[in-house]
Formats: sequence, C-alpha cells, structure tokens
Amino acid sequence: MVPLTPITAVARYWAVMDVVPPSEGQVPRLRAFRAEHPDIEIASPAGSRTGRWPAYQGGTTLVVKFGLRQLPGRLDELLASG
Repeated sequence: MVPLTPITAVARYWAVMDVVPPSEGQVPRLRAFRAEHPDIEIASPAGSRTGRWPAYQGGTTLVVKFGLRQLPGRLDELLASG
C-alpha cells in the first residue's frame, strides 16, 4: 500500500464527503435544478469511484465537478452566461 501525501489524502476526503452522503440541502437543490432544466442530465457518480458529477446537455459535457455542492451553482453560472 502506498502512503497518501497530505494533498492526496485531503482530495480523497473531500471527494468522499461530497458523494456519501449528500447533505439534506443538496438533494432538494438538485431536484429543483432538474425540474427547472429538464434538458440537462446530471449523472450520479455512484459506482464510478471517482466522486465526479458530470452534467450533459444534448450529449455535450457542460461541466464535471468533484461533489454535488458546487454543481448546481456552476451550471447556473454557465447557463446565465449563454
């Protein structure tokens, strides 16, 4: 087993914290975003072991975030900018 460097350990910790379990505020926010933007698919990282939440529109990747917390906000920014 290879020891983790402090940076790797922190990155893994935050990726896990964003995936399992999502806080109570994240799930309603994700549902609301999906209801407002049915044309955008947000894929769960479940089973991927990466912790990445990708968002697609028409088969094109819009954004990939390590964690659900930042994803809806970043998507709102992208959609507002056109």
